[in-house]
Amino acid sequence: MNDLVYLNGNRLTYELPLRTLFYGEGVFETFRYRSAMPEHFDKHIERLEEGANLLQLDMPEKGYIVSLIEKAVRESELSDLYVKFCLLSHGNTLFYEKSEEIQALILIKEYFKPKDSIRACVCSFPKNSQSPVVRIKSFNYLENIIARREAAERGFDEVVFFNEEKKVTEGGAGNIFWYKGGMLHTPSVGCGLLPGTTREIVMEISRGLNMDIVKGEYPLEDLVDSDFAFFTNSLIGSVPISQIDNRMIPLDNPKYGEIEIALYEALGWK
Repeated sequence: MNDLVYLNGNRLTYELPLRTLFYGEGVFETFRYRSAMPEHFDKHIERLEEGANLLQLDMPEKGYIVSLIEKAVRESELSDLYVKFCLLSHGNTLFYEKSEEIQALILIKEYFKPKDSIRACVCSFPKNSQSPVVRIKSFNYLENIIARREAAERGFDEVVFFNEEKKVTEGGAGNIFWYKGGMLHTPSVGCGLLPGTTREIVMEISRGLNMDIVKGEYPLEDLVDSDFAFFTNSLIGSVPISQIDNRMIPLDNPKYGEIEIALYEALGWK
C-alpha cells in the first residue's frame, strides 16, 4: 500500500519530497549571483557532490544544475541575488532506506548587503566533531537554528561553536578566521566544521598576500585575544567580528582590509 499523506486534514494528491521533509536528507548550496554565476562555482558543485555521495543521493550533471539556476535567475529579472540550490530526497518513508528520487529546488531572492561588523556569542552547547554530517551542507540544520535563536535572544548577531574538546569550530553560518602573532589562524576540519568554499579561497589568497596561515585546534581564548577576526561564507564574503560575549575585538586593522579587497576581487565582487 502506498503512503497516504494528509496536510491540514486534506489528503494530498501530489507527492512531496518526504525524506527531506521527515529526516533532513538532502543537500544544498547558497551563493551570491551578481550578474553571472559565481567565479568559483565549481567549488560549490564539488561540495554538493560530496554531500550527495555521503547520503547516497543521485547527483545531477553540472550543466543541468546551471541551466535550472540560469532559468530561475532570468525569470526573477534581478541582477544581484541570493541563490539557494537544493537536492531534495523522496521515496520510501522508512528512515533507513535509500532515496528513490531526487528533486531540484531553487530559492531566489534579492541580495542584501551584510552588516559592517558582527557581534557574536559562544554557543551554550558543543558541536560533535565526529559526526559525519557536520562536514556537509545538509538540511539537518536544527543545531544552527537553535544556536542562532539563542544568540538573538541574548542580543547578538551570530554564534561561535566549539566542540566536545572545547576547541573553536565555526560560526552558525560560516567559517572563522583570526589574526594573531603575525599569522592568520582558522580551525582545522578535524575540529568538526563545514569546510566552506570561501574559507578555501581565503586560504588561497593569503599566500598571495605573503600572509602565513595556520590550521589547528584552538581554545576560545586564542580567538578573543586576536588582533582581528572575521566570519566568511559565500553570501557575505567576509565580515569582521567586533565582539564575542563580553570581549571586544579590534576593527579597522589594515591587514584585514588587504584580505577583504583580495577576497572580493577573487569573488568578482569588486
